[in-house]
Amino acid sequence: RSISHRLRQDFVLRVILLLGACETLTLLPFSLYRFVQGSFDKALFDGVTLLLILCIVGYSWWADDSRRSGLILAVTSTVFASITTNVLGIVGVFWFFPMMLTNFFLTDAKRALMINIVMCLVMIPILMQFSPPESLFSFIASSITANSCAYLYARRSDLQQKSLERLATHDALTGARNRRSLEDSLALTRDRLLNEGRPSSLILLDLDNFKGINDRFGHPHGDEVLAKCANLIRRSVRFDDCLFRFGGEEFVLLLADVEEIDAADVAEDLRGIIASQLGDSSCPITTSLGVTGLHPSDDVKRWLKRADDALYEAKNGGRNRVVLKPSREENNN
Repeated sequence: RSISHRLRQDFVLRVILLLGACETLTLLPFSLYRFVQGSFDKALFDGVTLLLILCIVGYSWWADDSRRSGLILAVTSTVFASITTNVLGIVGVFWFFPMMLTNFFLTDAKRALMINIVMCLVMIPILMQFSPPESLFSFIASSITANSCAYLYARRSDLQQKSLERLATHDALTGARNRRSLEDSLALTRDRLLNEGRPSSLILLDLDNFKGINDRFGHPHGDEVLAKCANLIRRSVRFDDCLFRFGGEEFVLLLADVEEIDAADVAEDLRGIIASQLGDSSCPITTSLGVTGLHPSDDVKRWLKRADDALYEAKNGGRNRVVLKPSREENNN
């Protein structure tokens, strides 16, 4: 991925990089100034703090793991803000408040709040050493206000972000993942096979004569059938199995760590469940299913096409059946 793409897609990474730049522009001059003034211990403390923060920023960039890095950076920065207050006195409090607010950008709202609460409890005995009671109470009151407002805002933002992510990756009608999500999942599955040797299989499922259902009962009833079908499939497979709406009345089921022969058994179970539970006497519903496994020489398009070919054979073979197209058979030809 390009740098611009990573920065557009990863908000936490942008915050981490911005924090690293801000800390460099602030801590480095302080460290140099204190070194010149002869405060070598404080200069060393500032330098070590800056170095550790930059190491976390570098890890976040190179490991492409901004979530974990954000949490580590939130804890580290808050700890050093507390130590700064203990070393410098009341001056350190000026670092503590922006750090509390920044934590809500670095990690999720609940973790940020817990970090801030712990650090506030640590700060209270430190401030008692050199602050009058009214200053201490002001610190407690302002901390509660700042954290409460920041938590409510961050919590709402987290919920909105999850809602937007679901809209971008899931089909609104059936709740199954969409085609865009399918392409990403298949690519990750292929990487797992190549790197870890973990098998995976695809089941491509198509409701038979679905156009006739729409023509006879109307599109609202057809939509209801699709939604019920997706729910029925989800209830009938493992929690980790991924269901995608491929288009129209077609669904794709991705089975991780499942050999294709076992996937064919799963497909046969689904065929029977759908035939017996999805329709009724006035509107019987059956399905055709194509099954195939992932071969190391496959790319995503080839794997998906082989599943589609198996489904085509099931359709042409009379519908309401399962066809397994072995991956080794094609790749040996």
